[in-house]
Amino acid sequence: MTDLNLADLCDDSGNVVTSKLVDRFYDSGILLFKDPRLKSFVDALSISPDKSSVQHHSLASNNLHPSITPDQLSSLLQEHPLAQQVLTQGLVVGDFNTFKEDVISAFDSVRHDDSGEITTYIPGLSTYDINKWSISFCSVDGQVMALGDYKDTFTLQSVTKPILYGIMCDAVGTDTVHKYVGKEPSGFGFNKIKLGYGDVPHNPLINIGAITVASLVLPQESISERFEFCYSKYKDMASNMAPGGISFNNVVYLSEKHNGHRNYAIGHYLLNKGCIDASSTGRLMEILELYFQLCSIEVDTRTVATMGATLANGGKNVFTGEEVLSRNTVQNMLSLMYSCGMYDYSGEWSFEIGLPAKSGVSGVIMVVLPNLGSLAMWSPPLDHYGNSVRGLGFTRNLLSRFKNDPAHQSVFHPFSSKRATFTGNHVLTTIGMRCPTRELHTVAGRRGLNTARANLAAQDSTDLTAAQSWNYSSGSGLAARGWKLARKLSRAVPRM
Repeated sequence: MTDLNLADLCDDSGNVVTSKLVDRFYDSGILLFKDPRLKSFVDALSISPDKSSVQHHSLASNNLHPSITPDQLSSLLQEHPLAQQVLTQGLVVGDFNTFKEDVISAFDSVRHDDSGEITTYIPGLSTYDINKWSISFCSVDGQVMALGDYKDTFTLQSVTKPILYGIMCDAVGTDTVHKYVGKEPSGFGFNKIKLGYGDVPHNPLINIGAITVASLVLPQESISERFEFCYSKYKDMASNMAPGGISFNNVVYLSEKHNGHRNYAIGHYLLNKGCIDASSTGRLMEILELYFQLCSIEVDTRTVATMGATLANGGKNVFTGEEVLSRNTVQNMLSLMYSCGMYDYSGEWSFEIGLPAKSGVSGVIMVVLPNLGSLAMWSPPLDHYGNSVRGLGFTRNLLSRFKNDPAHQSVFHPFSSKRATFTGNHVLTTIGMRCPTRELHTVAGRRGLNTARANLAAQDSTDLTAAQSWNYSSGSGLAARGWKLARKLSRAVPRM
């Protein structure tokens, strides 16, 4: 606890004021009274532990002891590593308030963009309000924020595709999945009826590929059991503090089922080509129904951000610690999302943004920042590619704030050839798939580690550890050594 500075939290008698302690958590992006990982910590501070779970922290603070001694707090922190991270500035986004200001500015910059059109080929999606706009963020440490209409729900649509692919890679093996579907961008529309090399769909993130992957789900079981098998995994990925979680939109499902003529054509084409094992037309209809059902899972941006953070965290749910997907599977998912995740805009997205992402025609975009967190955006009006206009504008605006910062220039893009550097108190770091011991994760944003930071800055990119590099080679064929992402973690890290 040598790096624990409590001076600004203490009263004149030297005791820690609990209301100030609560504010420190919320300023760090940790929702103290809602985060399930901190329930026992809150109970220990509470006068009546059974009343500590309330919706707003200002009310919950009234149930806390007014103050505690530093020794009491130190003892509590020994049992609660997350609380210790908060108070030692050890969270992955160290300067959360500054980061939040940047997100809010980028959010507001596109709020009044009224371009784009709402999806009409699925009637269940055509009733969305064009003015709806929300974003959420969740870090791998569970730091969260949500702006706009974040309580409004929508369906996953194509964002379901990489998740279904990941579930089946873990269930039957990656090699088995890729006997039936490829790994290459198609160069065609997402609903094109066409096979790629080897007479298999180009990749699992287009309709023809996702329907093929859906055919692999528990083929001997009933359709209800197949849906429940997948749905339980979605829930495990999405488990967070939001009261809604995930649900199912039957109106959208029926709309897709009754109007999905092209998907029915795709199914029959796959059956004719021998790409799916369907012994009867009835079996084919069940495969398509499962696909429609998974596209009709209902979420909000907080839920999507949590699902993305699970991927950023190497397959482990940030809030429960459960390993939902294996690390290798997540690597393959992110590789395909990088190369194929944004419809026919995927190449431009990779060139301009350089992050794994997946969009859906409901207006949702899930962006994954490996080892850091996830951004989820939702706004129904789409561009001609099928991507949310406001979502794309927000992402460009936010990332330009990092690129245009003199301390972050030339190191933002994942394939930048420049090494990470440290200028004054600005922290730039290399991030990659998260390692179990969290060495890289904990270096950034902590006090008293200037030596470690300097050593990292001096490393040549070829010397990066496996934890510090993210290799795309197994999924998309992009054999990159690793990738560098500048992040504003501790814009003003205190000097020692």
